[in-house]
Amino acid sequence: MVLGLLVIGAIPTVIGVAEAISAQKQSNEANKEKIKFSLGISVTINGVNAEADGILTDGKLFLNHPESQVEGFKFDGWYFMYPGDEKIMGLVTMTCADPPAMGWMFVDADTRAVRYGARKDTIDNIVGPWHWTPNEEYLTLRGGGEGFIAVREEDGPRWYVCWDPDGMLRAQIEPERQAVVVLRRQLKLGVESKYVR
Repeated sequence: MVLGLLVIGAIPTVIGVAEAISAQKQSNEANKEKIKFSLGISVTINGVNAEADGILTDGKLFLNHPESQVEGFKFDGWYFMYPGDEKIMGLVTMTCADPPAMGWMFVDADTRAVRYGARKDTIDNIVGPWHWTPNEEYLTLRGGGEGFIAVREEDGPRWYVCWDPDGMLRAQIEPERQAVVVLRRQLKLGVESKYVR
């Protein structure tokens, strides 16, 4: 009988601990979205496999590649809920250090270039949902990490990132002016997010 009373008395404690653990897991998951990261871009250009940094300049996301150096502001972003009727995960980044400025990442609906700008610039363009792959290493847009390509400007050596999940853009561009890329999250805190549970 005493044992029965102890078991009954322990039930609220066990339930409370289980709920606290569940709430902590949800909090950790939500906090992972707020961790700042830079973009590493894996690309092969002119037969050279390389890692490039994602650089913001002239309203687009460019590759700072050994074969094509680009001046600009290094991507420094995090996930943030996009304000609007649809509750989708957006992607914001610092776009300037002095004065500090922030912008939304989006895909231009006409050119398919990955761009950045104010919220008004995102209207009628693709703003998300942005997220990460199941291994939490690569960026995804609308559920897939594939479809990102680098395109070399017609009048210069710079390469910028586009999103082309259906291959329509690739079909219109000469093969020597395009390369498949993957966008890798490089977390700022030095802790891989898959270990933060």
